[in-house]
Amino acid sequence: MAEDPPRPAHLEAGYDEEDPYEDEDLATYPEWWRENIEEFRHHEMRPYRPPRFADGELVPPTITELQDELDVEVRLRALNPEVGTNWELFVDGSRVTEIGRSREGEGFTEYDIDSASFEATVRDAVE
Repeated sequence: MAEDPPRPAHLEAGYDEEDPYEDEDLATYPEWWRENIEEFRHHEMRPYRPPRFADGELVPPTITELQDELDVEVRLRALNPEVGTNWELFVDGSRVTEIGRSREGEGFTEYDIDSASFEATVRDAVE
């Protein structure tokens, strides 16, 4: 896991060496992904790259599936947004646990839990 290297000061906000969506048909992406791409572009941020679990599974669809199946609200929140601090998992507004995370050089957040363990933690919190 490589840390996201600092950007040189002379580079403008939102600069990235590559735009992963440059030659892509955005209509082929799920709505939540397209919305984030546009939001990041609007704010001149680095291109959106969805967060992942330690096993590479994408976080947003996993959370949506759990919310729909279990009829609960699942949130990952940074209570202290400093680099290197853990995030917290909330289910229906109740804190469940802390989850470590890192910012990868490719520009996405990776949580220090695999998708199966995350799902099990959410299910245990609902029971």
